[in-house]
Amino acid sequence: MLTEAGYPDGFSMTLGSPAGRYTNDQRIAQTVAAMWARIGVKAEVETSAPPVFFKQRDQYAFSTYLAGWAVSSGEMINPLKSLVMTQSPADGHGTTNWSRYSNPEVDKMVLEASSTMDDDKRAETLAKASEIVIHDYGILPLQFELSVWAMKKNIHYEGRTDQFTLAQDFKPTP
Repeated sequence: MLTEAGYPDGFSMTLGSPAGRYTNDQRIAQTVAAMWARIGVKAEVETSAPPVFFKQRDQYAFSTYLAGWAVSSGEMINPLKSLVMTQSPADGHGTTNWSRYSNPEVDKMVLEASSTMDDDKRAETLAKASEIVIHDYGILPLQFELSVWAMKKNIHYEGRTDQFTLAQDFKPTP
């Protein structure tokens, strides 16, 4: 496939990753680079502390990168609007679309979902938009990270999908 695409000898790129922001982030980046090497893509993995990594990512320093996104609302509208809508800072679209993915059909569907109050229709539209993005390789989900909290038996805490740990949410065990 690389030969058909005009790269008979493969190609090289840099895979950026934070060091210690996500569970096993550096190991995941190294594993991905090793898998790519088997097909002729030479990926140099560059890791750095999260503040340095994110600043470099935001300046387009990497050919590709490893990063994560949390969905605290339970639906895909926020990640789609931020991660894959065509960049339009004035409209607040594609604000973290550092890969510069752009698909007018996805943009239209996300805007359509944003304007409907019908939960089922919105969910269906967002699911279709998500399928298109995955089919286009607009994003490549590699890991679904779960947060874990440990505490004494007499304390109850319901873990949050946004990974925040808020003191007011701790309760005595009934």
